[in-house]
Amino acid sequence: MVKFARCNALLSLAMDSSGKGCRYVAKAETEDDVVKDMSQHLQSVHQVDPGEMTANILATTKTTRG
Repeated sequence: MVKFARCNALLSLAMDSSGKGCRYVAKAETEDDVVKDMSQHLQSVHQVDPGEMTANILATTKTTRG
């Protein structure tokens, strides 16, 4: 099972580095790793403090078979 969270589920109007709507997806085997991956993305691309977003990331994390 793979867990994932989409950036546009957290920041609906966020733009990526090319100026288009951000379609980044953090994928990992555990929720903690999804939070870590998405936190790095939020900080590096959107300059958002991920410390305040942990609960939101967990709330939007979903699970898929692969």
